[in-house]
Amino acid sequence: MGICKLTGRQGKFVKSHIIPRALTRPTKLGNKFIQPALSIDKRYIKRADSWYDKTIVIREGEDYLSDIDSHAIEELRALGLLWSSDKIRQPATKSISELAIVEFNDPTKIRIFFLSLLWRAAVSSLPEFKEIELTLNDIERLRKIIIREVDDQLSFFPVILIQLPIKGPTHNFASIKQQVQVGTNKREVYRFYMDGLIAHIHLSNPNLAILKNPVPCNHPMFVGNKQTIVIQVETEHSFQINNLEKLIIGY
Repeated sequence: MGICKLTGRQGKFVKSHIIPRALTRPTKLGNKFIQPALSIDKRYIKRADSWYDKTIVIREGEDYLSDIDSHAIEELRALGLLWSSDKIRQPATKSISELAIVEFNDPTKIRIFFLSLLWRAAVSSLPEFKEIELTLNDIERLRKIIIREVDDQLSFFPVILIQLPIKGPTHNFASIKQQVQVGTNKREVYRFYMDGLIAHIHLSNPNLAILKNPVPCNHPMFVGNKQTIVIQVETEHSFQINNLEKLIIGY
Protein backbone atom coordinates (compact mmCIF):
# COMPACT_ATOMS: atom_id res chain seq x y z
CA MET A 1 0.00 0.00 0.00
CA GLY A 2 1.08 3.55 -0.59
CA ILE A 3 0.40 6.86 -2.33
CA CYS A 4 0.27 6.69 -6.12
CA LYS A 5 2.87 9.07 -7.56
CA LEU A 6 0.62 9.79 -10.55
CA THR A 7 -2.88 10.18 -9.09
CA GLY A 8 -1.97 11.08 -5.50
CA ARG A 9 -4.44 8.49 -4.22
CA GLN A 10 -3.79 5.70 -1.76
CA GLY A 11 -3.96 2.08 -2.79
CA LYS A 12 -2.01 -1.06 -3.54
CA PHE A 13 1.03 -0.58 -5.76
CA VAL A 14 1.14 -2.57 -9.00
CA LYS A 15 3.99 -3.59 -11.29
CA SER A 16 4.68 -0.78 -13.77
CA HIS A 17 7.22 -0.91 -16.58
CA ILE A 18 9.39 2.16 -17.11
CA ILE A 19 9.38 1.50 -20.87
CA PRO A 20 6.37 -0.55 -22.04
CA ARG A 21 7.03 -4.26 -21.96
CA ALA A 22 5.72 -4.60 -25.53
CA LEU A 23 8.69 -2.51 -26.70
CA THR A 24 11.33 -4.34 -24.68
CA ARG A 25 10.75 -8.04 -25.37
CA PRO A 26 13.60 -10.53 -25.88
CA THR A 27 14.23 -11.53 -29.49
CA LYS A 28 12.86 -15.02 -28.85
CA LEU A 29 10.18 -16.03 -26.36
CA GLY A 30 11.80 -17.41 -23.21
CA ASN A 31 15.16 -15.74 -23.80
CA LYS A 32 16.61 -13.50 -21.13
CA PHE A 33 18.19 -10.07 -21.27
CA ILE A 34 21.89 -9.58 -20.56
CA GLN A 35 22.67 -6.43 -18.63
CA PRO A 36 25.56 -4.94 -16.63
CA ALA A 37 25.25 -5.45 -12.89
CA LEU A 38 25.56 -2.45 -10.62
CA SER A 39 28.74 -3.67 -8.98
CA ILE A 40 32.39 -2.71 -8.91
CA ASP A 41 33.51 -6.01 -10.47
CA LYS A 42 31.63 -5.23 -13.71
CA ARG A 43 29.73 -8.51 -13.78
CA TYR A 44 26.80 -9.20 -16.09
CA ILE A 45 23.48 -10.68 -15.06
CA LYS A 46 20.40 -12.07 -16.80
CA ARG A 47 16.85 -10.78 -16.41
CA ALA A 48 13.63 -12.40 -17.57
CA ASP A 49 11.78 -9.10 -17.81
CA SER A 50 12.49 -5.49 -18.74
CA TRP A 51 12.68 -2.70 -16.18
CA TYR A 52 9.67 -2.35 -13.91
CA ASP A 53 9.00 -0.69 -10.57
CA LYS A 54 6.49 -1.60 -7.86
CA THR A 55 6.68 1.73 -6.04
CA ILE A 56 5.26 4.15 -8.63
CA VAL A 57 1.55 3.69 -9.24
CA ILE A 58 -1.61 1.97 -8.06
CA ARG A 59 -4.05 0.33 -10.50
CA GLU A 60 -5.70 3.63 -11.44
CA GLY A 61 -2.36 5.22 -12.22
CA GLU A 62 -1.23 2.24 -14.27
CA ASP A 63 -4.46 2.46 -16.27
CA TYR A 64 -3.53 6.04 -17.26
CA LEU A 65 -0.10 4.89 -18.40
CA SER A 66 -1.44 1.80 -20.19
CA ASP A 67 -3.87 3.91 -22.21
CA ILE A 68 -1.07 6.26 -23.27
CA ASP A 69 1.22 3.32 -24.08
CA SER A 70 -1.35 1.41 -26.12
CA HIS A 71 -2.18 4.43 -28.27
CA ALA A 72 1.46 5.33 -28.88
CA ILE A 73 2.55 1.79 -29.71
CA GLU A 74 -0.31 1.38 -32.18
CA GLU A 75 0.56 4.64 -33.97
CA LEU A 76 4.32 4.06 -33.98
CA ARG A 77 3.87 0.56 -35.37
CA ALA A 78 1.38 1.71 -38.00
CA LEU A 79 3.93 4.27 -39.22
CA GLY A 80 6.65 1.62 -39.43
CA LEU A 81 8.86 3.25 -36.80
CA LEU A 82 9.28 0.15 -34.61
CA TRP A 83 11.03 -3.14 -35.31
CA SER A 84 7.78 -4.86 -34.34
CA SER A 85 5.90 -3.01 -37.13
CA ASP A 86 4.37 -5.16 -39.87
CA LYS A 87 6.52 -3.18 -42.32
CA ILE A 88 9.47 -1.11 -41.06
CA ARG A 89 9.74 2.33 -42.68
CA GLN A 90 12.82 2.44 -44.90
CA PRO A 91 14.94 5.49 -45.81
CA ALA A 92 14.46 7.11 -49.19
CA THR A 93 18.20 6.88 -49.95
CA LYS A 94 21.15 4.70 -48.94
CA SER A 95 22.89 7.46 -46.99
CA ILE A 96 23.96 6.83 -43.39
CA SER A 97 21.50 9.45 -42.12
CA GLU A 98 18.16 10.35 -43.73
CA LEU A 99 15.05 12.33 -42.79
CA ALA A 100 11.51 10.96 -42.99
CA ILE A 101 8.28 12.91 -42.43
CA VAL A 102 5.46 11.13 -40.59
CA GLU A 103 1.97 12.29 -39.60
CA PHE A 104 0.58 11.24 -36.23
CA ASN A 105 -3.18 10.98 -35.78
CA ASP A 106 -2.83 12.41 -32.28
CA PRO A 107 0.57 14.14 -31.98
CA THR A 108 -0.27 15.50 -28.52
CA LYS A 109 -0.81 12.03 -27.11
CA ILE A 110 2.37 10.76 -28.79
CA ARG A 111 4.38 13.50 -27.11
CA ILE A 112 2.73 12.78 -23.75
CA PHE A 113 3.84 9.16 -24.17
CA PHE A 114 7.50 10.19 -24.35
CA LEU A 115 7.07 12.66 -21.49
CA SER A 116 5.53 9.85 -19.44
CA LEU A 117 8.68 7.74 -19.99
CA LEU A 118 10.73 10.63 -18.64
CA TRP A 119 8.40 10.98 -15.63
CA ARG A 120 8.49 7.24 -14.87
CA ALA A 121 12.29 7.14 -14.98
CA ALA A 122 12.57 10.27 -12.81
CA VAL A 123 10.26 8.96 -10.04
CA SER A 124 11.49 5.35 -10.17
CA SER A 125 13.31 3.93 -7.18
CA LEU A 126 15.43 1.67 -9.41
CA PRO A 127 19.15 2.54 -9.12
CA GLU A 128 19.59 1.88 -12.87
CA PHE A 129 17.67 5.10 -13.59
CA LYS A 130 19.68 7.31 -11.25
CA GLU A 131 20.96 9.40 -14.20
CA ILE A 132 17.44 10.69 -14.82
CA GLU A 133 17.23 13.56 -12.36
CA LEU A 134 14.55 16.25 -12.52
CA THR A 135 13.48 19.02 -10.17
CA LEU A 136 10.37 18.45 -8.09
CA ASN A 137 8.66 21.24 -10.05
CA ASP A 138 9.40 19.53 -13.37
CA ILE A 139 8.22 16.15 -12.04
CA GLU A 140 4.97 17.70 -10.83
CA ARG A 141 4.41 19.51 -14.12
CA LEU A 142 4.99 16.27 -16.05
CA ARG A 143 2.53 14.47 -13.77
CA LYS A 144 -0.17 17.04 -14.45
CA ILE A 145 0.47 16.88 -18.20
CA ILE A 146 0.14 13.08 -18.17
CA ILE A 147 -3.25 13.15 -16.41
CA ARG A 148 -4.34 16.17 -18.48
CA GLU A 149 -4.63 18.60 -15.57
CA VAL A 150 -2.52 21.20 -17.41
CA ASP A 151 -1.77 21.86 -21.06
CA ASP A 152 1.54 20.77 -22.53
CA GLN A 153 3.98 23.18 -24.15
CA LEU A 154 6.43 22.03 -26.83
CA SER A 155 9.26 24.04 -25.29
CA PHE A 156 9.06 21.86 -22.15
CA PHE A 157 11.51 18.98 -22.72
CA PRO A 158 11.49 19.02 -26.56
CA VAL A 159 11.56 15.50 -28.04
CA ILE A 160 13.38 14.38 -31.21
CA LEU A 161 12.97 10.88 -32.68
CA ILE A 162 15.66 8.71 -34.29
CA GLN A 163 14.79 5.45 -36.04
CA LEU A 164 17.04 2.47 -36.77
CA PRO A 165 15.44 1.03 -39.92
CA ILE A 166 17.35 -2.27 -39.98
CA LYS A 167 16.27 -4.69 -37.27
CA GLY A 168 18.95 -5.53 -34.73
CA PRO A 169 19.25 -7.35 -31.39
CA THR A 170 17.14 -6.34 -28.41
CA HIS A 171 18.66 -5.36 -25.09
CA ASN A 172 17.81 -4.12 -21.62
CA PHE A 173 19.68 -0.82 -21.36
CA ALA A 174 18.33 1.78 -18.99
CA SER A 175 17.85 5.38 -20.09
CA ILE A 176 20.93 7.55 -19.97
CA LYS A 177 21.99 11.18 -19.91
CA GLN A 178 24.07 12.10 -22.93
CA GLN A 179 25.60 15.04 -24.78
CA VAL A 180 24.70 15.21 -28.47
CA GLN A 181 25.96 17.46 -31.22
CA VAL A 182 23.21 19.76 -32.55
CA GLY A 183 24.56 21.95 -35.31
CA THR A 184 27.64 23.63 -33.85
CA ASN A 185 26.52 23.16 -30.25
CA LYS A 186 26.38 20.31 -27.78
CA ARG A 187 23.13 19.72 -25.94
CA GLU A 188 22.28 17.50 -23.00
CA VAL A 189 19.54 14.96 -23.58
CA TYR A 190 17.97 12.01 -21.85
CA ARG A 191 18.15 9.10 -24.27
CA PHE A 192 15.37 6.49 -24.29
CA TYR A 193 15.65 3.47 -26.57
CA MET A 194 12.86 1.04 -27.46
CA ASP A 195 12.33 -1.45 -30.28
CA GLY A 196 14.49 0.33 -32.84
CA LEU A 197 13.27 3.83 -31.94
CA ILE A 198 15.30 6.36 -29.94
CA ALA A 199 13.90 9.45 -28.23
CA HIS A 200 16.21 12.33 -27.38
CA ILE A 201 14.46 14.38 -24.72
CA HIS A 202 16.27 17.70 -24.51
CA LEU A 203 16.87 19.14 -21.06
CA SER A 204 17.17 22.70 -22.22
CA ASN A 205 14.62 24.74 -24.07
CA PRO A 206 13.77 25.73 -27.16
CA ASN A 207 15.73 27.06 -29.99
CA LEU A 208 18.15 24.28 -30.81
CA ALA A 209 20.86 25.33 -33.26
CA ILE A 210 20.27 23.00 -36.17
CA LEU A 211 22.10 23.87 -39.38
CA LYS A 212 22.68 27.64 -39.30
CA ASN A 213 19.50 28.90 -37.67
CA PRO A 214 17.73 28.23 -34.37
CA VAL A 215 14.70 26.00 -34.72
CA PRO A 216 11.54 26.94 -32.78
CA CYS A 217 9.77 24.22 -30.82
CA ASN A 218 6.81 24.22 -33.19
CA HIS A 219 9.14 23.04 -35.95
CA PRO A 220 8.31 19.50 -37.17
CA MET A 221 11.74 18.38 -35.96
CA PHE A 222 10.06 18.04 -32.55
CA VAL A 223 7.33 15.60 -31.51
CA GLY A 224 3.96 17.22 -30.92
CA ASN A 225 3.29 18.59 -34.39
CA LYS A 226 0.99 17.00 -36.95
CA GLN A 227 3.95 16.45 -39.26
CA THR A 228 7.06 15.18 -37.51
CA ILE A 229 10.55 14.71 -38.92
CA VAL A 230 12.15 11.42 -37.87
CA ILE A 231 15.92 11.02 -38.28
CA GLN A 232 16.75 7.61 -39.79
CA VAL A 233 20.23 6.30 -38.99
CA GLU A 234 21.80 3.14 -40.40
CA THR A 235 21.58 0.62 -37.57
CA GLU A 236 25.20 -0.51 -37.90
CA HIS A 237 26.41 3.09 -37.44
CA SER A 238 24.23 3.84 -34.41
CA PHE A 239 25.43 4.59 -30.90
CA GLN A 240 23.03 1.93 -29.64
CA ILE A 241 24.60 -0.92 -31.61
CA ASN A 242 28.13 0.18 -30.67
CA ASN A 243 27.06 0.20 -27.03
CA LEU A 244 25.48 -3.24 -27.37
CA GLU A 245 28.62 -4.67 -28.98
CA LYS A 246 30.68 -3.46 -26.00
CA LEU A 247 28.25 -5.20 -23.66
CA ILE A 248 28.41 -8.47 -25.61
CA ILE A 249 32.24 -8.39 -25.65
CA GLY A 250 32.26 -7.72 -21.91
CA TYR A 251 29.82 -10.53 -21.26
